[in-house]
Amino acid sequence: MTSSTLPVEGSPHGPDLAPLVDRRVRVIRPAKRRITVRQLLGIGDVVRVLAARDMKVKYKQSILGPLWLVFQPLALLAAFIIAFRSLGDVKTGNIPYAVFALVGLSAWSYFQAALTICVPSMISNINLVRWTPVPRLALLISGLISSLPSFGITAAAAIISAAVTGHLSARVLLLPVSVVWLTVLTIGPAAILAGLAVRFRDVISLLPFLLQLGSFVAPVGYALAGLSHTARTIVEINPLTGLMEVMRWTMLSGYRPDLTPIFISAALTVVLTGSGWYVFGRLEPTMADVI
Repeated sequence: MTSSTLPVEGSPHGPDLAPLVDRRVRVIRPAKRRITVRQLLGIGDVVRVLAARDMKVKYKQSILGPLWLVFQPLALLAAFIIAFRSLGDVKTGNIPYAVFALVGLSAWSYFQAALTICVPSMISNINLVRWTPVPRLALLISGLISSLPSFGITAAAAIISAAVTGHLSARVLLLPVSVVWLTVLTIGPAAILAGLAVRFRDVISLLPFLLQLGSFVAPVGYALAGLSHTARTIVEINPLTGLMEVMRWTMLSGYRPDLTPIFISAALTVVLTGSGWYVFGRLEPTMADVI
């Protein structure tokens, strides 16, 4: 909220005499946005506490606990092997299919886990949003951080598998760059959907369907070279496609990425991140009123 003080004309007192009653009027206007880049530097402690809480709550009272981090990508890998390798006869060149798919799964596992936590984060933390001054942006960033184990476990499995089969590239040292790119790419749609979910709860109900569909639109378990022209055009528009191409080039020796989806992904990352910042920033001031 912003305020300004306006003097009231017509005071009976002379210019040298102080008024007995302060008759100034304070005008309060609602702030259009409160999130600034400077705020990112001051919420580190809050993000750390919230991220630790999210990690604990995610597997609390769960029989398998953190083992879900291993079970989920393995289940998806088995499904891809049956659907794409066995039935679809997907070709991955001289790279073993399991290694090829695990690299794609590492990016997809993080993207899926982050959206699952971040999109309903304002609703699941309704008391913090409504009754405390906790920065709403911290709830989003903590979701991104608490989802990193989903990437770490799957990426470690991909690196080990590539090393065992002799396909690990020395470029794997550049993997942190891909992780930063993946995080920046994810926060865009996460911020947009989280802001809209406060007003339209259908977004939360629609999210599982979108993620399920997205696992097939992204080249997690198949190569771009085996697609038809129309299907390839659709898949290349997916911003995760170019990122997966970069990750496979980074981790797998002898892999030749397609440059077109990489350029598309880089451009869409900028657009999605900027759009997420704008949409979430405009919706954040009224979240406590409409949640």
